[in-house]
Amino acid sequence: MKKILHITNWYPNKWDDIEAIFIQEQFKLFSTVTDSSIINIQVRTSDKWMEYKHIKYSDNEEGYYLLTKIKSNKIIELITSFLLIFVLFKSNYKRYDLLHFHIAYPLLTYYHLWKKIIKIPLIISEHWSAYHFNFYMPKDTKKLDNIKRIFRQNIPLICVSKALVEDIEVFANATFRYYILPNVIDMDYFYLRQDYIKRDIPRFFAVNNWRDIKNPFEMLDGFLELHNSNIDFILVIGGYGELMDDIKSFVYTNNMSEKVIFYGKMDKLQIADELSQSDAYICSSYYETFSVVSAQALCCGNVLLSPPIDAILEYTDDKSHIKIAKDWSKKLQYFIEHRDNYSREYISQMASNYLSHKSIQNRYKDIVDEISR
Repeated sequence: MKKILHITNWYPNKWDDIEAIFIQEQFKLFSTVTDSSIINIQVRTSDKWMEYKHIKYSDNEEGYYLLTKIKSNKIIELITSFLLIFVLFKSNYKRYDLLHFHIAYPLLTYYHLWKKIIKIPLIISEHWSAYHFNFYMPKDTKKLDNIKRIFRQNIPLICVSKALVEDIEVFANATFRYYILPNVIDMDYFYLRQDYIKRDIPRFFAVNNWRDIKNPFEMLDGFLELHNSNIDFILVIGGYGELMDDIKSFVYTNNMSEKVIFYGKMDKLQIADELSQSDAYICSSYYETFSVVSAQALCCGNVLLSPPIDAILEYTDDKSHIKIAKDWSKKLQYFIEHRDNYSREYISQMASNYLSHKSIQNRYKDIVDEISR
């Protein structure tokens, strides 16, 4: 069994126990086919100039933190790199077959310098949508040069979708060896339940951190048209975020309160319970690198309604996915009129096959065997 040291800048911690929980789930699955440990390295904002903390979370999960009031990105990059080097030596990195970094920046900002000292195979896992948007900066911004350089160092990548690979290639103007491994879906929660009851009134569900990229208002306009046409539906909206008050205002202003149910921030069990009772899941985003909740919904047998986002098209087909480029009301009405044509059993089986833990485990084992030879 290969010995792997995972390193991440983003992970559940004492300040936020659900931060990047998808990385934790991926790590735990990878750990079933490798001898793995993970270290969370962070420079966190504090009211003190500098404070060091080491926290042991479990036998194979720990965190090294520097808390500081320094705000400069450049200085934080440097501090992160020094902390990383310290942790690598403290962890006796030479006893590992491979270093697996989850999210390249800022951990690998200065890899081009320290790779000459620490000679061990590396791989990077990437999930970020920031590459697609050029980190929301003009393309010629010099601040991005350090990030682009990471992907020009011939480090192989694991990405959650081919769409994300292409985003990073365009962003960095680089090519590299890559592997596609989808996000890990917790099949203990997200599966086809037998307690689903088909109701006369179709039930739709959407949950998010509601911000601009999630684009809720075109979708809401579609439901408003159904409402004004006296077409019955129930829309459940879960989550939180900067647009939530505006979403609620839209619903109340347009007298849709009887048809829209609001939940707040939802945990995994609550999302799974709602998916087991819903007919369709709504993903309204402009862009996704994968869309975990969409995949969870498919595993539960929900039809997916979303824009034709490339990353989502990698794990759906016409029997599971209604693509909405525009005119939400027509596609929503189409689903309502044809929902009997969609098989929850087929949708769940198709998604579960693509996202199966066994497949991901075997693929990861093959990847680390190949890279660490």
